[in-house]
Amino acid sequence: MQIKKADIGKIFEKLKLEVRSTKHRYGWFTFEGRKILRVHYSHGRGSIPGRVSDKIRSQLKLTQKDFGDLIECPLSLEGYESILKDKGIITRKK
Repeated sequence: MQIKKADIGKIFEKLKLEVRSTKHRYGWFTFEGRKILRVHYSHGRGSIPGRVSDKIRSQLKLTQKDFGDLIECPLSLEGYESILKDKGIITRKK
């Protein structure tokens, strides 16, 4: 799935990723103050090719359908957190 860089920027904002830009743009998803996962992509021009968007989807631990929902907006931050909880990726602090 080829997507626009603007769509990735919207995902970074929607998921409230902590962002750092160098040669690449890095975002960390945090939950309750803990870094859970990292997402990155290169700066540059044009759209993001399918293999790179698949890598971003994988870094976010999403299925193809959930990734599409994240881009198209039905999937919210709370819904994303719920997916990660269901997969056991994030848990509450003890």
